[in-house]
Amino acid sequence: MPTEVITEFTLVGQRPGEAEFPVHLTITKPIPSEKMSPAWECSISAAQLWETPFTIYGEDSFQALCLACRHSVQILDSFTAHRGTLKYPSGESFEAGVFGFKLLGGNAP
Repeated sequence: MPTEVITEFTLVGQRPGEAEFPVHLTITKPIPSEKMSPAWECSISAAQLWETPFTIYGEDSFQALCLACRHSVQILDSFTAHRGTLKYPSGESFEAGVFGFKLLGGNAP
């Protein structure tokens, strides 16, 4: 079954001592899973940061999409935690916190 990309995001990455490279994240539309029925699935691709696309599963389409988005942000965070840098194509510094997944932190009610 072909999958439809519903969101994509492009950044510029750089590892210490290496040249800059494009980072292209995509997430596909949630679809009912043929492998894990009754679950739903989304595919994530993080070109240049993760070797191959992978699938995230959720109990429904909303959970699958939320988990895919959160996992995408975790990939970006992991890259910067290992001394990589990310910036927008315009050259401005990028912080994954702009996506809001860190707003609640550990002290949320």
